[in-house]
Order: sequence, then structure tokens, then C-alpha cells
Amino acid sequence: MTLLPIRVVARREMRDNLTDWRMLFPVIILTFIVPTVILSAALYAIRFIGDNGSVARLIPFGLLLSGFLPASFSLITALESFVGEKERNTLESLLAMPMSDGELYLGKLTAALLTPLVSALMAMATFAFWYNVAAPAAVQGRVRIDLMWLMVALIAVKAIVMVAGAVIISSHTTTVRAANLLASFVLVPMSVVVQLEALVIIAQQPQLLWNIFWALLAIAVMLVRTGMNSFNREEILSREHAGFSTKRIWWTFKQFLKEFQPAGVAPERYTASFSLRRFYRRDFPALLHEYRAALLVVFLAVMTGLVFGVFAFGAYRAAWLDNFLQRSIGTAPRPSLFNAAGIAATNLRIGLFSNVLSLFSFGIFAFLVPAAEFAQIGYVSAWYAAHGRSPWIYVLAYVLPHGLILLPTFVLSSALGIRIGAALLYAPRGFTIGQNILWALANAAKVFGLVSLPLILLAALIEGLVTPEVVRLVYGG
Repeated sequence: MTLLPIRVVARREMRDNLTDWRMLFPVIILTFIVPTVILSAALYAIRFIGDNGSVARLIPFGLLLSGFLPASFSLITALESFVGEKERNTLESLLAMPMSDGELYLGKLTAALLTPLVSALMAMATFAFWYNVAAPAAVQGRVRIDLMWLMVALIAVKAIVMVAGAVIISSHTTTVRAANLLASFVLVPMSVVVQLEALVIIAQQPQLLWNIFWALLAIAVMLVRTGMNSFNREEILSREHAGFSTKRIWWTFKQFLKEFQPAGVAPERYTASFSLRRFYRRDFPALLHEYRAALLVVFLAVMTGLVFGVFAFGAYRAAWLDNFLQRSIGTAPRPSLFNAAGIAATNLRIGLFSNVLSLFSFGIFAFLVPAAEFAQIGYVSAWYAAHGRSPWIYVLAYVLPHGLILLPTFVLSSALGIRIGAALLYAPRGFTIGQNILWALANAAKVFGLVSLPLILLAALIEGLVTPEVVRLVYGG
């Protein structure tokens, strides 16, 4: 791989972008005018409230927002990087250029990244300039410079994540309209991250912002590598224009429901009819083997949750929680089918929504479910140990009776959700992104209905009827 072909493709793309006034005019507004308006609003809020200390926290968030807006708008160029060439009838000449797939992809990625990144950095520079000119000295003295630089780093890595995801979408879709619709899978998670960062800024927890930065950087590297590994110009050339057909989507989904085949096997090759016996004897074990990478990620989430729970007990002690745990030792609700039904409804809701939301978060919500569950176990176990009580007795009484069934079920459900999220990032050879998503959804639906649902209901019955009796037996209540 050499730099010259990458530069040729990037220069060609940048020339097209810089000569399109429909792209340049909004970017100029978002780069030079909007940051000024944001800063003016923040300074007005400071003067209106009269509290320089608390309201000055708006300044770093204003800088973050100033960079995010042009970066997200400039995502249009990334979304059109390949599919736009197809609609302009220039894709064949682009793919015929004498260079490797990796060089072609990196050239497009570089060109698509320059506009969002440069516009975001210039917008933040505009904000910083007017901040130094117009902000009162009392306000400037309360804003940490290192936090402002951290905002710049966060925007830069966000731009890489968004562009890398958008280029993957562009290389696996057939129309600009489809690419724009799929852009929500990039913009929605990033918008959620920005809101989370706003809360962290207000709470003055810069260490959490650094954690977000490193997480985004890891995602950016993963997306770039995924895009390069999944890019194949022959598949792009052979992919015909596909209109949106609900019948075709439903047919493909039903094909994937019939039996289990590894990802990449065309739906036309699913010839067997559905068999419940075959599912439990062959398909489900084969699916677990296929999902071994997702299960490994879930195991990482479990260990992360346990460690975080123990760490959280030592770092973030809450008096109300200590009092609650002190009062709750050895107590449990009375055995009741009503409680069991409520527990089942809650667990079903968690399993369903975490998998559905994984479509919009690249599997992050599915990752958080086992992490949160085991973080609770880690926190309470650490609390018991700190108060001279055996955490093993707590686990034996409160967790194991139903947890032996529920926790592995959540692990399995989370692996399904992570695979759904991963389906957005790459498509195995022989699959489009859409087919990959349908394949992951079909497998999740089968496993949820035939494995997870019965186990969740059984675990709820045990938690509602058996676990309270075990608690009373162990603690003598």
C-alpha cells in the first residue's frame, strides 16, 4: 500500500466537494456564524443569572457543540462517497483505477474525513477566538484550559467515528436515499454521546470525559479496520440497484428463520424447512459457535461490570444506599406469583429493548446489560465484605437461585444484541449490510423465542417464589 494512490483519490474527491456551493454555504454558516451565536447565548446566560462559577460550565459544552454541528452536517460527503458515485454514473471509472481496494478505500475515507474535521476545528477556533475577545476575565478564570483542549480531542475522534461509519454505509448501500436513512445509525448514538458529555461537563468529572474519548478512539479504529476489511469493489460493481421492497425483506427474513447457516450464505440457499428438533440439536450449538466472538465481548462486559461495581463501592459511597442495604440484610418479599410476573415483565423488557436499541448503538446497549447486572453484584458483594459479612452467602442466597438461569440467559441475549450491532459495521462476503442485519435479527428472534423467553419465565418464577424462601432459610428471617 502506497500513499500516492490514496492522495490521488482524496484530491479528486476534495475537488468535487470544494466546488459544490450547496455544500460549502451551509458549512460556512455552521463554521463561522453558529459558534458566535452559541458563545453569545452562553455569555448572555452568564450575565442574566449572575453566577459565573456554575454557568461558566456552559463554555466547554458550547465549544463541544460548535464543533459537533458542522462535523455532523459534513457527514453528507461521507455518505455519498461511494453510492453518490454510482448515482452520478462515475463509479465504474473510480473502481477501475489501478490501485488496491485498501488504497481506494483509504483515499475515499481521507477525503470524506477532511471536510468534517477541518470544519469542526475551524468552528471551535472561531468559538475560542470570540471567547478570548468577548468573555469577561472572571469567566475565563473559571474555565479550565485543559478541558477546552479535551473538547477538541473529543470532536476530532467523533468526526473519525462518524465518517468511518458513514463510509461503511455508503459502500454497502445502493442509493443515496438509503444511505441517508441509515445515517441515523451514526448520528443518533453520537447525539446521545454529546448529551452524556454535557451531563459529565456539568458534573465536573473530566476523568469520565477521558474514558469517553478512549472508548470513541477504540470504536474509530474498529470502524476503519472493519471498513477496509469489508470493502470489495467487485461486489460493489455486481450489486444491482435495489429498490425498497417489503416483500423482499420479509422473504429474506423468513428464509433466515428456517435454519441456521453461517453469515454470508445467500438466502436462496436456505432450502430446509424449520424444524424445532433440528434447532435444538444442530442449529443452536452451531449458532453459539458462530457467536463466540460476541460471547467473548459479553464476558468482557461481565468482568468489567464486576470490577466497576467493586471500584464504585470504594470510590462513590452513598449514605442512602448504605442505609438501604443495612435494612435489607436477610429480608425478601413474600413469595408471590404477582411478583414473579412483574420480574418476568421487567426482564423481558430489558432483553427486548437492549437488542432493539443495539441497532442504533452498534451493540452498546446490549453490552451494558450484563455489565450493569454484574456491577450490582460486585457493589453489593463489596459492601458485604466491608461490613464483615460474607459476600458468598449473599450471592448464594440472593443471586444463585434464579441467577443460575437468568444470568446466562442475559449473557446469551447480550451476545445476540452485540451481533445485531456489529451487523451495521460490516457485511461478510456474500451479504449486503441489509442481509447481515436481517440475518442477525432472525437469529435473535429464534433464540429469544425458543431459548431466552422460556428461561426468563422460569427464572422469574424461581426469583418470585423460591429465592425469598432461600433468603429466609440462609439468614434465618
